[in-house]
Amino acid sequence: MGSLRGHFPFFFVVVLVLSSNHILVDAHNDSTTRVELEADFKVIAELAGNTAIPNTDFKSLAKLSLTNAIASCNAIHSHINSLLKISNSYTGRCLTGCSTNYEDAVGLITKSLAALEARDYVEAKALISDALANATKCEDRFQELLQLNSPFILMKAKFGRLCLIGIKHINRLVRKERLITEGCSHTLDKELCKSSVEFFLENKGLSLQGLAKLAVEKTLQDCTKIHNHISVLLKTSSDECLLKKLRSCSGHYQTAIAKIRDSLPALECKRYGDARAWVGAAIDWAETCEGVIAGKSNTKSPLTPLKTDFNRQAALALSVIYKLAGN
Repeated sequence: MGSLRGHFPFFFVVVLVLSSNHILVDAHNDSTTRVELEADFKVIAELAGNTAIPNTDFKSLAKLSLTNAIASCNAIHSHINSLLKISNSYTGRCLTGCSTNYEDAVGLITKSLAALEARDYVEAKALISDALANATKCEDRFQELLQLNSPFILMKAKFGRLCLIGIKHINRLVRKERLITEGCSHTLDKELCKSSVEFFLENKGLSLQGLAKLAVEKTLQDCTKIHNHISVLLKTSSDECLLKKLRSCSGHYQTAIAKIRDSLPALECKRYGDARAWVGAAIDWAETCEGVIAGKSNTKSPLTPLKTDFNRQAALALSVIYKLAGN
């Protein structure tokens, strides 16, 4: 898609920000707010077009490296257990300790993947380092007791490289996220700014039509996720009042899902007015559910966190559709 700098009209950012932030809707026509929104737009466009911020998916690369590190570690552990069957007492003593070391290392790398998914990057790197330390303990044991390298030192080197590559990608991910976070720090909707920039960076190779389709498909996924969560709550909740409201919401989200699905062929046929109307209708149905749950007692909705993600994704989808329509 190339640089996004200077390619988006002001109305694009108004939709991008206001679609998911109802607090700002009343201020839409206020001149001061319009200036602030235009500034937000410039931030998003400049960040997305900033060559200093790579569009590489470092998280996926880190996960791939760590997954391969687990496979490598398991291979070493299996090899150690095979050697234990034919070893003498001294070698067996080393191998027994190494078996424990590599078993622990597998557990640590597995935990690091969970930490990475939770965006706890400090913990992820610490766990990887601990796994590497376990592998080093094994080698140290061979040197101390036998003054020899272990018979799997080359396998250990491969495991170490994979771990270090994982750490390298995590560090790059941290730098990328910091640049985006700092860039979005003065915008009105910081989370929407960050998700928008990340979306554009990750999909620079797509045409605007492709971006719109992907954004709508992700909106559909988020909407379906909420509906599935409602289904779980209907089976697990014992609050009859909440259950009644959730049954209504289940129907509302079924309608929302249908509307988003309808928008995809409309988008394909370049009926952009219909596409954005149906995505907008899905947002309205989600809002209706929130109102149903809140009721007169202003009950806190268990769906709000998921709905916030849905709103942001829907806002992004609408913004790209508006751009496609030439607005």
